Amino acid sequence: MYYPIFVDLRGRRCVVIGGGLIAQRKTAMLLRCGGDVTVISPELTRRLQRDARRGRIRHLARRFRRGDLRGAWLACAATDDQRVNQAVWTEANRRRLPVNVVDQPALCSFIAPSIVRQGDLTIAISTAGGSPALSKYLRRQLTRSIGPDYRRMLDLLKGLRPLAKQRLPSYEARKRYFDRLVEGRVFALVRKGHVARARQEALAALAGDE
Repeated sequence: MYYPIFVDLRGRRCVVIGGGLIAQRKTAMLLRCGGDVTVISPELTRRLQRDARRGRIRHLARRFRRGDLRGAWLACAATDDQRVNQAVWTEANRRRLPVNVVDQPALCSFIAPSIVRQGDLTIAISTAGGSPALSKYLRRQLTRSIGPDYRRMLDLLKGLRPLAKQRLPSYEARKRYFDRLVEGRVFALVRKGHVARARQEALAALAGDE
């Protein structure tokens, strides 16, 4: 059983060991989340080479060495070399860093879930490492059912939060208000593409709750 958690990686040093397609995917996700990424590998995919040339990542063109995780906040190993993977795990544990070694749960202090995204809405799916295939299947199912209307609704709700906090001082009042927006006509309007109208009705409901 893993404890689900969302981590703020903005500006934090993340080290990826490996330069293949899996390392590329790991790097892309870390960059998307604002991580300061260093990739350690003698060779890189073309995309990682491009990221290095553009300064999006730091590249150490060599094999992993003891001490490479100094100052890191998180580490990912995506290599076919078991000795390297074990060395990454050992150093990460010595430094008390979160570490993920791809496809080796015994060498992971965290695992990466399958992700469904719509803007700032993130849904993470995990089988605790038991079946990546099932996680990917569920991701495909959710991707089909969680459409752009959820992103638009989230944007609307985020925009209303400061005003709701100002006008509805109690947590319970705000909870009732936002529950009504999500479960009722406002979300229905967003789903039909009437975002401006939905906002008007949300503001009217807020005024009625004051």
